[in-house]
Amino acid sequence: MIIYKLYSLNSERFIEHNQEYFLNLLEIIREQTFLSSTIDGIIFTDDIHGEIKRYCEESFNTQYLTIGREFKSIAKTINIDGKKKVFFDAININVWSKYTSQIFIEQLLEIYADDLISNIYPIPQQYLPETPFKEVIKIHFSQWATKVICNTLEKSFTIDETFKQDTSKIFIDSFKRNIKKYHFEFQKDNNIDNFWIKSMKEIDFLIRRCLDVKFDGGKFDDSNDFNDNINTILSEIEDLTKLLLKQKELDFTIIENEIASIFEKCFIKVSLNQRMEVKIIDTPKKLFKNNLVDTEQRIVAFIDILGFTSIIEEYDSDESSNILNELHDTLEIAIKVSIENMIDSKVQTDVKEFLEYRMFSDCLCISLPFIEYGNDFHIQFHSLSSIVKAYQLSMMQKGFFVRGGISIGSFYADNNMIFSGGLVKAYKLEQTAFYPIIAIDDNVIERLKHNFEENEKGLFIKETMLTFKNNQSKIFLNPFDFLDNSNKYLDYLNSTLENLIINDDDNDPLTKMTNSILKMTSSLTKPIFEQAKLSMNPEVINKGKEDILKIIQFQIEKHQNIKENNSNEKTLKEAEKIISKYNFLKDFTLWSMGKTELGLFNYYKFEE
Repeated sequence: MIIYKLYSLNSERFIEHNQEYFLNLLEIIREQTFLSSTIDGIIFTDDIHGEIKRYCEESFNTQYLTIGREFKSIAKTINIDGKKKVFFDAININVWSKYTSQIFIEQLLEIYADDLISNIYPIPQQYLPETPFKEVIKIHFSQWATKVICNTLEKSFTIDETFKQDTSKIFIDSFKRNIKKYHFEFQKDNNIDNFWIKSMKEIDFLIRRCLDVKFDGGKFDDSNDFNDNINTILSEIEDLTKLLLKQKELDFTIIENEIASIFEKCFIKVSLNQRMEVKIIDTPKKLFKNNLVDTEQRIVAFIDILGFTSIIEEYDSDESSNILNELHDTLEIAIKVSIENMIDSKVQTDVKEFLEYRMFSDCLCISLPFIEYGNDFHIQFHSLSSIVKAYQLSMMQKGFFVRGGISIGSFYADNNMIFSGGLVKAYKLEQTAFYPIIAIDDNVIERLKHNFEENEKGLFIKETMLTFKNNQSKIFLNPFDFLDNSNKYLDYLNSTLENLIINDDDNDPLTKMTNSILKMTSSLTKPIFEQAKLSMNPEVINKGKEDILKIIQFQIEKHQNIKENNSNEKTLKEAEKIISKYNFLKDFTLWSMGKTELGLFNYYKFEE
């Protein structure tokens, strides 16, 4: 009955030390008459994933190991046509491990308990997405009842329970993470059937693990949102199992209601009627917000303030310096003004709720989450880039210059830490930018290309990004975008309002009233738009850029003076590097003003 499939471990040595030990454990179970006749083999392997896969492929059956990041599968039973093979991870389940006997006996007892339940509660173990919720609960109950009976049988053995589940937190957190992941997957593929099946499997796994915690005397006071639901479900499962063993009628209403309540807290609405229906009731961006330690996909900007050492030295040596306040206020004002100027009120609300930003030393991290649905990525990029551009321009006007990168990746932040793959990517991109620009990662560009013409309407992403004429692969934000394209934005706002006016031939009273309000609003705002366009004429715009040019020229002359009056090779190289960056800013500003014949830059052209 015991088979060894060892690939890395020394097979002869393992069998020599373990054979008698496991045969004795089998005999103990057999003496209690708890060894199931359906067991077709007990396999010890040092490649549990591969061995199960090979076995299932030979049997034309699909199986997979359900493993969260917090736990490792060390034992699994595969049931094919009533014949059960039990796989143990030989690396962890062996004579040298202190919890081997407990795991080994529990796994085999579960098979015996499962046989017992199958005989008195014969119910199909498979279901479809359209299977009514009540029937799905009945199917999963057989596994939950198996856990209860297994726990009772285990009391017949004097097992040293060295391995105990002392808290439900690890399973609660895993459940939340996976449910949130499925939400984001659904936004991308819109496959509600797949979403529902995966979510129900997560509930099943959670309940089974929480039963282990209960039987091991573990804690449930840290299970957060689901504490009451889970405790009620576990108690009801135990009560119903007792009724099942007495072959009494079972009523699953309480369990159904509690699981439906858990789902609702996960933004999933399930129908308790005969016809199965599943609805998503809110955006996954809000799911477990501030209540789950896990990363999510975000657009992340990393920005470095250039010359920060000298800024600190100036502040520390000059008691009248206001630099610190200026740096703080510039960021806060850039965020506030950017949000206030966002056209869509829903976008404004989302940015206020989900924007994360941290300033540490000379660095700034800004991020927004996105979902793979419609034009959400384009909207979030537009929102984040608007803040970054406003910050970059405001800093330039105050004589500070920045360099940065924008990328996509995992992100988690709280008051004490940032953990982010996206931030690492943005930081590496910033390091390669050299010039004072905010570079855009290729992964951002590729996402923006998806259905670009349709998704970027009203966002003016085309005018947002530039490339070097001699290096089309380096793409960066245009810090003068708000100035250069302000009239286009105003025209769009005006035309958007006019386009809302519906055909007057419609006799619907509500339509007529709406049209009247819109026409009145349009007549009132049109002069405002026209006045705003007059105030943002090329003369005014270029005046702002000329002020920035003066700051740039001052810095060029300052560092040229350092070069002329210093013979230290390191100082000379540093001054030369700084001058080249300010010369770039000078050329770029002159180009944006149309005051140079050098065609150094182009607007980036999106090609889907």
